[in-house]
Formats: sequence, structure tokens, C-alpha cells
Amino acid sequence: EQELIDMISGTIVTESPNVKWNDIAGLENVKQAVREAIVLPIAKPELFTGARRPWSGILLFGPPGCGKTLLAKAAATECNATFFSASSADLLSKWLGESEKLISSLFKVARLKAPSLIFMDEIDSIATKRGKGSESGGERRVKTQLLSEIQGLKSTHDKVLLVLGATNRPWDIDNAMLSRFEKRVHVPLPDLKARAGIFKIHTEGVDSALSNEDYVELAVRSEGYSGRDIANVCREVIMLPVRELDMAGLLEDSDKEVHVRDINLKDFKKT
Repeated sequence: EQELIDMISGTIVTESPNVKWNDIAGLENVKQAVREAIVLPIAKPELFTGARRPWSGILLFGPPGCGKTLLAKAAATECNATFFSASSADLLSKWLGESEKLISSLFKVARLKAPSLIFMDEIDSIATKRGKGSESGGERRVKTQLLSEIQGLKSTHDKVLLVLGATNRPWDIDNAMLSRFEKRVHVPLPDLKARAGIFKIHTEGVDSALSNEDYVELAVRSEGYSGRDIANVCREVIMLPVRELDMAGLLEDSDKEVHVRDINLKDFKKT
């Protein structure tokens, strides 16, 4: 067992995330779909008997920066599952046969540590349509190994193992692989209410003169932004008061106490 764990530890992150549903603004329908597909089968396995069985493969798809990874972590947090995070780049090794061995070891360790959730980000880069001219023999073997592992997933009451994929390009995924992901959940760009919530989350703990109306105005102005875009705007804005102090030379004396002003709506309009 330790050998297998050592083999994947350098490549695949095994963690117990600490992300709550409240950390993700909006996406109520998506959260419910993820709860039904991931949280409930692990938290209440006795409900899934007979024909009502959990989905073995779940695919989150949608534009980049909309919270697919956060959703996976929040689900793993709620159901106390071992969370394996493996990006496609991590799984592809330049050494012949190494990638297949890595995938096989990942699934073996996940079974040992069940209940487990294997999260594969950017799965389109490892599971592209087969038969394309640029595809090498090594890539084909990796896909075949991954297909057979997902196909062979068998969750029991006390050993629930789920695979969660995320992609921005579902149309690039091989049809055989796509069919293994029985449950597909679209994660859209945030709506008006969600955008206001994201601005609040990413300005939390910082002195602010923003009112609820200001947050609504910011949400209106940021139509078409992803959650990651909004997070980046907030990071830029909350640095403005510090930058002003630094440029005025007020941060040179380390013993001198400085007052950092509140951020306001004008700061966001400037950015």
C-alpha cells in the first residue's frame, strides 16, 4: 500500500479540502446536482440500493474560471471523502508505460482510501478523440487505461469511489470517454446575484465603504465576467490603498503606524 501511495504522491495531490458551499456564490442548481451526484451517495449510501445507484462518472463542463474546481472541493469537504486532484498534465509522463502505471496506481489507492473522489481537471487534454493524426501510441494506451479504470468502477455501500472530470471543451472529448461520464453538469457564467456575491466574498475582511447597492452596481457592470475574473479585479482593487501609501513613501519606516483607507466604488471604476 505504501509503495502505491509513494508512487502517486509526487504527482497527484491527496488532500482534505476545507471549502464550504457558502464559499461559492450562486450556482444553486449546480450545487444541488453535485450534491445528488457526489455528496449523498457517500454520506447516505443506504439510500442507493437496487436500481437507484450512484453515478460512477460525473463531468462538470463550462467556461473557465466559473468554479468547477471549487465545487469538487466543496463536495469532498462535505462528505469527508479523500480528495485526489490529478490534472491531465500530471498523468502524462514522458517515460513509456509510466502514465498507465500512474493511472492504475491512482485508482488502487483511491479504492484503499475509500470513500474517495478522484478529480481530473482539464480532462479534454488527456481524453481527446481517438484516431487523430497527431495521436501517439502512448497517448492511445493512456486513454485505454483510463477508460478501463472508469468502466471497472464498482462502488459498494462502504467503499464509494467516484470520478469527477472538469473541462472547458467537452466537444473535444472522445465519445467512448464521454459515455463513461453518465452525469453531466453545466457550470455557467455567474448571473447578476452570483456576481454580487462573488464581489462580497473577495472583499471580505478588508475595510470597505461599499454598500449593498454598490455591490449590485458592480454586478451589473461585470456582466460576462467569470468568478475568476471578478476575483482578480478584487485583488487589484484591495491593493490600491496599499500602493498609494507606498508611492507616497509612507511605508518606508517600519515602526511607523499607517492607516489604510477603505476601498470604495470609485476604486473599482478606476480598475
